[in-house]
Amino acid sequence: MEMSNIPIFTLSQIIDLQNVNLINRDILAYTFDSEEMSELKLNYPVKLMSFVWLVVTNGSTTVNIEFQEMVLEKKDVVFLYPGNVLEFKEISSDFSFKEILISVDYISEVNLQLNSQEAFEVFSNSYSRLVSLTKDCYEFVIYHIDRLQFLNNVINNNVFSIEMLKNTFSLIVYELTNFVQYRQKNENLKSFRKEDIAIRFVGLVALNFRIRKDVRFYADLIFISRTHLTRTIKEVFGKTPKQIIEDKIIAEAKILLLKKEFSIIQVMNELNFDDQSIFTKFFKKAVGITPNSYRKKMLG
Repeated sequence: MEMSNIPIFTLSQIIDLQNVNLINRDILAYTFDSEEMSELKLNYPVKLMSFVWLVVTNGSTTVNIEFQEMVLEKKDVVFLYPGNVLEFKEISSDFSFKEILISVDYISEVNLQLNSQEAFEVFSNSYSRLVSLTKDCYEFVIYHIDRLQFLNNVINNNVFSIEMLKNTFSLIVYELTNFVQYRQKNENLKSFRKEDIAIRFVGLVALNFRIRKDVRFYADLIFISRTHLTRTIKEVFGKTPKQIIEDKIIAEAKILLLKKEFSIIQVMNELNFDDQSIFTKFFKKAVGITPNSYRKKMLG
């Protein structure tokens, strides 16, 4: 089914929707329980322009993040990155979760003292990462998310609120980073499993789709043949690498076309098309109408 529109939500917009008064609007922690579940729209993809850490606290859900469908259950945490598209497909009757949304600026402001490049893993990927937490790690993270929510509310403001927020957030980062590193070390994850190749490919597409549309470019970055990449991606996602690249370009084109300040030429240039007729033909083949007709249809 062709999605006609993918809404974009900045962190500031989400905070406004939550209708909460925060001490620092660069970070938001909140609980989504049964009382709020009626507000959760199913089959409604949204593009999130912040880091998002979602921890399932009860029940289960099926979500679609970019091109990957996954089932999340209690104690699962999923990391999303700025620009990822999130869609809830199904939820159980007892589903609930806690979430932290973080701006890019806040991560720089916190100045985490991590002593290796790998320690920044929870921030460095351009695609989602799913981890199932142990009981101890889960309880630690949940406690500190609740603490963040409490500390960031203006009702609880005190002279040390800003620093306490930073320190509490840092503790969550250290705990999750340590857990991810420990799991990878002790599970002996193989870097060339088909799932790893698939996730790495989608991450590379998210970083490079504006400038590189050729499948061989991505195969070379992963150090595998084009044939191996095509076979792997089709097995995991049910689509060819070319289709995934094109899906990403079309999704981004639709978002850019909804911005009135962008001309069609500017949209074309943003996506690195050399010729407007080629861009128009590419878009029409995927969507069924021209970029200009799509804009008129959506914006009136």
